[in-house]
Amino acid sequence: MKKQTLVYFLLLILLPICSQAQTGARAEYIRTYAQIAVDEMNRSGVPASITLAQGILESGNGKSELAAKSNNHFGIKCHQSWTGERVYHDDDEKGECFRKYKNVRHSFEDHTDFLVRGSRYDFLFELDPTDYKGWAHGLKKAGYATASDYDDRLIKIIEDEMLYLYDQGKAVPEGSGLAQTASGTATGPVKDAKGRVIKNPREKFLVRRMVETGTRVPFVLLQEGERIEYVADSLNLPVAALLQFNDLSWESDLNEGDRIYIDEKKGRGAEKTTTVRQGETMHDISQREQVKLYKLYKFNTFNVGYQPMAGDEIRLRPEGLIKRLRH
Repeated sequence: MKKQTLVYFLLLILLPICSQAQTGARAEYIRTYAQIAVDEMNRSGVPASITLAQGILESGNGKSELAAKSNNHFGIKCHQSWTGERVYHDDDEKGECFRKYKNVRHSFEDHTDFLVRGSRYDFLFELDPTDYKGWAHGLKKAGYATASDYDDRLIKIIEDEMLYLYDQGKAVPEGSGLAQTASGTATGPVKDAKGRVIKNPREKFLVRRMVETGTRVPFVLLQEGERIEYVADSLNLPVAALLQFNDLSWESDLNEGDRIYIDEKKGRGAEKTTTVRQGETMHDISQREQVKLYKLYKFNTFNVGYQPMAGDEIRLRPEGLIKRLRH
């Protein structure tokens, strides 16, 4: 009897502690990833509340083994179309193949792409973007997960944490533990490059673009108001690949008319040298001459980050190769 009483009191003490830890982990997850969820909603129409709730549920607030080791927050399996890194993890069956990402943002992007490009989810994009219940029921209907109460669990997370406020672009009450309107980002309707409201944002991913192929490396021109994510969506390419091809980072500023290469730039220039134009950076030269940026630094023995002056001569090929060509 005394032993049972002791166990009872221990449970009374430990259960609130575990609950508080769970609540703290969830609040931290939301603070960390709310902005990414809103960004993905603005480019695709997938409600931020649904993305966050799925991430919380599938990754155990980001603490699951799959999330910790593979940055996979949505339990997306490899499937035949996946060509990236993979890991093997026990789920419905033993040793199933799951996608592995270099960082969590890529997992969120792939979650968006997975829903947008999967024909079995196309009916969801006909729903009002604030209809989180419709999305939750639809995900269960489409077979996203095998749990019979999957939709109810998503809805409970969304309502417990007031995640639906992100879908509406409203301010999140102070003290709720949520990121404050994801850095103040207004959501609103998804628009195309000309500012026209897209009724079904999924259609934006299926738009064909004019690709310039008359140069050594094919490219597209950035249109007014576009982000690099839009280019990736329309060409069915990972954003990370475009960033790599163009020597860009997530923080890079892009402008209308900028070239976005859709394949690797070359290892050397078409000409031996070029002259720096007024206001040009090494990155500008790399884009103009279609040569990888790190190669330009190497050819000219510059420290990474060095910027030349207007009128300077920049080598576009290895120095030894230039000397051989002169003879």
